[in-house]
Amino acid sequence: MGEINHFLHQEHSLKFIEDMKKDVVRVNIGEEDNAKKKDVVYCVGCLEPIEGGSAYGCILCHCFLHKTCAEPTPTINHPLHPLHPLIFMLHIYEYFYCDSCGDNVISKGKVYLCEGCNFGVCLKCGVAAVAAIALKEEASVKLQHEGHPQHTLTLQLRSGTFRCDACHTIRRTTCFINVIVVTSGSTSLLVNASSKLNVIFSDDSSGTSFVEEGVHEFLCFPMSDEFTDPLKLIHLEKKVSLGDDEGATEISHWSHDHPLILNVEPRGNNMPNISCGVPIEVCNGCVRPLSLPYYSCKHGCSFTLHKYCAELPLTLKHQLHPHHSLDLVNTYGDEYYYECDGCFSKGNNFVYKCETCKFYLDVNCGFLPNIIKHNSHKHPLTQVIDPNSGCKACNCESTGISFACKACNFQLDMFCAIQSPHFLTHRYCKGHEIPLTYPPVEDHPEDFYCDICEKEMHPKRPLYHCNKCKNSFHQDCINRIDIFANVKVDGTRTTSYHKHPLTFVRRKKTSSYVCFGCNLDINGRFMLECRTGTCPYRICYRCYLYGFE
Repeated sequence: MGEINHFLHQEHSLKFIEDMKKDVVRVNIGEEDNAKKKDVVYCVGCLEPIEGGSAYGCILCHCFLHKTCAEPTPTINHPLHPLHPLIFMLHIYEYFYCDSCGDNVISKGKVYLCEGCNFGVCLKCGVAAVAAIALKEEASVKLQHEGHPQHTLTLQLRSGTFRCDACHTIRRTTCFINVIVVTSGSTSLLVNASSKLNVIFSDDSSGTSFVEEGVHEFLCFPMSDEFTDPLKLIHLEKKVSLGDDEGATEISHWSHDHPLILNVEPRGNNMPNISCGVPIEVCNGCVRPLSLPYYSCKHGCSFTLHKYCAELPLTLKHQLHPHHSLDLVNTYGDEYYYECDGCFSKGNNFVYKCETCKFYLDVNCGFLPNIIKHNSHKHPLTQVIDPNSGCKACNCESTGISFACKACNFQLDMFCAIQSPHFLTHRYCKGHEIPLTYPPVEDHPEDFYCDICEKEMHPKRPLYHCNKCKNSFHQDCINRIDIFANVKVDGTRTTSYHKHPLTFVRRKKTSSYVCFGCNLDINGRFMLECRTGTCPYRICYRCYLYGFE
C-alpha cells in the first residue's frame, strides 16, 4: 500500500498518504502559507476535492487520487444497467456522458463502460455504486439519530428526492428513513425522518434517472389507456417510497401572482377518474388531467398546479442538452408556442429552456425515467438520443427521446414507447377495447390492410387489432400524434365557418366523438365546441389553428 504505479500519472509512482489534511498542506503549500490553507486539492480521477483522510499522491507534480479512485474494482454491477457488468476502461471520446449523474467528463480518462450497450458511468459514480452495494450486502444498515430518538432509521438505498429533516435541504440521493410496516396491508409506509448519507449512490439532479433494484420495479409501457399519465405515476411512486407528507397548505409560487392553497379532497371532475362527457380540467404546469393533491388560486383564478408540478426544480440538467443547464419558465402568454425537443409537441406553459440555444424540454419529457420496461421487448430499455437508429415499431428516425436496448439493436421512439397506450377504442369497432398487438397476429391472413387508411399492414410491426371485429389499424392511424398536447387556452372564439361562438375544452367521450373538420378522433384532445345546447359542432385545435373551411 506504500507506493503504486497508476495510469493517470505515469511520470512518477504515487505514494500512500495517511493524512491528507495534515501532510499535504504541510509539504505542498509550505509552512509560511499553512495558516491560510487556500489551496484545494482535487482528485485527478473523479475531479472531486480531497478534503482529508488517506489518498495516493505525487507531491512533486501535485497529483493526487482518492484511495478508492486509485484502487478501482475491475468490473462492477450497476443498478441502472442490470443486464451486463460495467468494465473499468479508458474512454477515448472528446466528451463522455455519465448515465448516472448526467455530467460530462471532458478530459479523456477511465470510466466504467458496457461497450455493447453504450452505457457508462464516471469513476465517481462507479465507486459510489460499489460502496452502496457493499453497504447493502452487509445487512440492513441502521442508525440511531438524536433528531428522531423514538425510532431506528434504516438506510434507504433506492435514490429519490427528499427533504432532510436534519438540515432541511432537498436532495436526490440515498437517505436514512424511518420504516413503519402497516399491518392492515402489504405495503410499507415510509415516514420522512431522514439523515443525510455521505455515500452517494446516485445523486442525480437531472431528473432523468431512477435507481431501480430489479426489472419488476421499472415503469412498464404501454400504459393501460390514453388517459394514464406517466409523470403522475412517477411522482406517486416517489411519494409512496419516500413517505412524502401533504405539504404546505398555502404557498406562493413564482408562476402566479396570488397565493395557492392545497386541495386534498375530490372536487368536481378531477378525482379519482375522468367521467365520460365532463370537461377535463388540466394542470397549468404540465397540461395533464388534474389529480390530487393540487394547488389552486386562493383568489379564485382558474389557475391550478399538481403538487409535484409546484415543486419542480428551477434548473435541470438533461442528456438532450448536456452543455448547458435548463431553466424552468412559464411561457403562458408568449406570442408563439415552444416546440419540445424531446417529443416535438407544441406548448405554452411550463417548460425547461436554454435561452442561449433556444432549446425547450417540457416537464413531462424532462422527468421520464432513465430505464423503462416495454412489452415489445424482453430487456429493459434505456433512454437515449440516437437519430442514427430507426424505431423498430414504425421505422422512423427521431432526434428526440428514444428508448433502446443496445445489446439487441432494438429502439423505440417516443411515440411508440411512451405515447401509444395498451388499449384504444374506435367507432369502427363499436367501442370495443382494441389492444396494441405485436406480430404475429393469430387468425389473420398473410396480407391484410389498415381499416382506416386502407394501406397494407407491415407483418412485423406492432398494430392495433380488434379481436371481436377482426379490424386492424396502423399505430399512427388510430392514435394520432397530438402535437398540441402541451397547449392550454381558455375562453371562446368566433370563426367564419360556424355561426355560434366556440369554446376551448377537453372531453372524454365515446369512440364516435370525432372532429367535424378532419373526421379524426377527438376524444380527450384539445378542441373547440359549440355550447348552445342544440348544436353538436366541434373541431380539433389543429383544424382551428391551421384554418378550416
